Amino acid sequence: MKTEYTARKYMGDDEYSWAVFLKSDLPKGHRGIVFDYYPEPVVNGLSRSSAQHYARSLSSEHVSKK
Repeated sequence: MKTEYTARKYMGDDEYSWAVFLKSDLPKGHRGIVFDYYPEPVVNGLSRSSAQHYARSLSSEHVSKK
């Protein structure tokens, strides 16, 4: 099974409030800011582009480790 990661806003609305989460940990269809009552992020305190980069690279690492 492929492990997917996703970048989401986390606990704020500034430039560095992006985080990477396991996609399976978030509720299906979730599209808003993630608050602290959801699962812990894999990485947080990132800009949007950094979070997207981490999510893509983590997802591709899990695919290539088959």
